[in-house]
Amino acid sequence: MRFILYMLFGVGGVLVALALGVVFFGDDETAEVAPQTQSIDLSSKPVDEPANAADNNAPASQVDLATPESPALDTQPSAEPTLSIEIARVKPDGAAVVAGSAPPGAVISVFEDKILLGKTTADANGEWVVVLEKRLGPGQHLISVAAELKDGGAIMAETSIAIEIYADQSTKPLVALLPENQTEMPVLLQSPDDETETSTSDAAPTSTVAQIGPRSLVWQDETKLSIGGQSRGGVRVTVSTNGTFFGDALVLADGSWQVTGQVDQNRNTHRLEFVLVDNAGQAVARYLLPVRTRDLQKGLDGSQLVVVNKGDALWRIAYRSFGKGVRYIDIVRNNTGDIDNPDLIYPNQIFALPKPGATN
Repeated sequence: MRFILYMLFGVGGVLVALALGVVFFGDDETAEVAPQTQSIDLSSKPVDEPANAADNNAPASQVDLATPESPALDTQPSAEPTLSIEIARVKPDGAAVVAGSAPPGAVISVFEDKILLGKTTADANGEWVVVLEKRLGPGQHLISVAAELKDGGAIMAETSIAIEIYADQSTKPLVALLPENQTEMPVLLQSPDDETETSTSDAAPTSTVAQIGPRSLVWQDETKLSIGGQSRGGVRVTVSTNGTFFGDALVLADGSWQVTGQVDQNRNTHRLEFVLVDNAGQAVARYLLPVRTRDLQKGLDGSQLVVVNKGDALWRIAYRSFGKGVRYIDIVRNNTGDIDNPDLIYPNQIFALPKPGATN
């Protein structure tokens, strides 16, 4: 999750650290690539800080990425060649393909930290495609792309690829483009919430798998709770708590809904059941949310509560809630008793968001 901190840096700090000659393939061609950026925090370094020269006696796995032999980087203020990432697709098993555009004939390298993941040459139209030589292991990866130009210069893509692989190998990985500056926002390319494509010929092409899930909870007063969520494939949501009717609401055009009802705070636990109903009045999807009263009470001070859904990560919740993934730090600080490891959160956990105006 800490790879989101790269959003805090300027382009210069990343370019200085590039040396295409020292990224390498591992000896074990069948092994997965473990995440290489578990706890990087360079925010205190100036973006133009020179990197130390590599120790010529150091083994390849310890060579610093910035070496005197690194190819000169193109820093022309105008008419600069560009390298872009346009496609990144990752399967649950970690197999991935990356594609984009570059100057024709440029040699493209895709790597994570010092590990080279794939290499190719841009065609006459400037298009390139790299199928990664190794699968990415479970965890969070930050992938970079660089190009060696025909004139001997070198450039880097101005975005990195953030990838999260889930251990269950059934959840679609999260893939986003992270800009190397503070003015642009990340671009989500792939999400666990995306519909799974089917290749079976007998599958109905127009069928939609109905889904429902709560996302947020807000107290209206000490007994009245509003629950908001997303759904697909239905028109109305009915909610019950502990087997008793809680409330219902229509599903809006964008799939969102909000139901308000009464909650008995004298109980220690609650069983919230959400039922999605179609036009014919038939239940097409259900969701069961076990809740502890003490978790709900975290929102009595006016804080919004969020429900962790399958495939969620804290930085993704922060991006969805605040527009800034780096604010996951605020969520951790606001829920210190419930988050032991920011990289490990689970479906149906409930966290309190920082109040509006609060910053890290």
